[in-house]
Amino acid sequence: MTRLSIDGLTVTYAKRPVLNELSLTIPSGAFAAVLGPSGCGKTTLLRAIAGFISPFSGAIRFDDNLVSISSIVVPPERRKVGYVAQEGALFPHLSVYENIAFGLKTENKSETVSEMLELIGMQKFAKRMPAELSGGQQTRVALARSLATKPSVMLLDEPFSALDAALRDELRSEVVALLKAAKTTTLMVTHDREEALVSADLVALMRRGQIVQVGSPAEVYRNPISPEIAISTGDVLVLDAAQSSTGEFSFALNQKPRSANSVLGKVIIRPEEINISSNTTAGVLATIAKIDYYGHDAVIHLSVAGSPDQLIDARVPAPVDFEVGQAVGLEHVGPVRWFPNPT
Repeated sequence: MTRLSIDGLTVTYAKRPVLNELSLTIPSGAFAAVLGPSGCGKTTLLRAIAGFISPFSGAIRFDDNLVSISSIVVPPERRKVGYVAQEGALFPHLSVYENIAFGLKTENKSETVSEMLELIGMQKFAKRMPAELSGGQQTRVALARSLATKPSVMLLDEPFSALDAALRDELRSEVVALLKAAKTTTLMVTHDREEALVSADLVALMRRGQIVQVGSPAEVYRNPISPEIAISTGDVLVLDAAQSSTGEFSFALNQKPRSANSVLGKVIIRPEEINISSNTTAGVLATIAKIDYYGHDAVIHLSVAGSPDQLIDARVPAPVDFEVGQAVGLEHVGPVRWFPNPT
């Protein structure tokens, strides 16, 4: 197992910083996910860790071993890094067996390939060519090829993005289980918030070439550092709000009088943190405008009395005992995440 440490990493393209003094530490054996939008530098980060590109400044260490600074870059083949790209990148002219065996030393090669085929459940596909495999099978083979070399660090570049939803969920669970069982330090980059929250022990939120927040999936979901980060980790309500000099908050679900010296800002609420009651005197009065039913739960869209322009979305578990047009009471039962407006 290997601890991955990145300190002040800057990578530039045409003198423009793509990674800007980025720092991140992944504990030995952990499965980490970097979550960020397209163009924020996720793939560049993986390529720098793998040794495919040289940094402008900063350092990358595997345990205490320095593998990359601006003046010294250990070649990729000496880093013991596994890399699975979005499309798997199998050699089309080699069989499944030959793809997995590629890069292995002659000693124990057959035994290692057999172990990998068993690990991914594809013993009967050893002689197949990549073109004869499904997308999910190709991803499994790409993973086996990387694991066969016993990498110190595994890097995954959105490896499930090309698969349909059902297969993506199934294969992701299998891959994560395999990597955790092997205790391989893993870094996956993705723009899919569900993929990051479900898979990772550690989630790092990336924006404009920097890591802006790091924590467990529960921590980054419950305690986002900004409205932007809150939106990236799950459905949210961003409500206009004010904080009085005594510290009380006033917003659509807590309609307190506002004083002249109140500080204006936003309150962030998750849809599941709203309690809907048929008791119209509980909390604030609202009217159900629409119900989106998903089977296991539903999202109820509500118009709040006193704030006619403010629509509230609440998520409730099934079965749903409410109707469109019904008057209900709303109560906020979660934390108040307060963000004052910039001054």
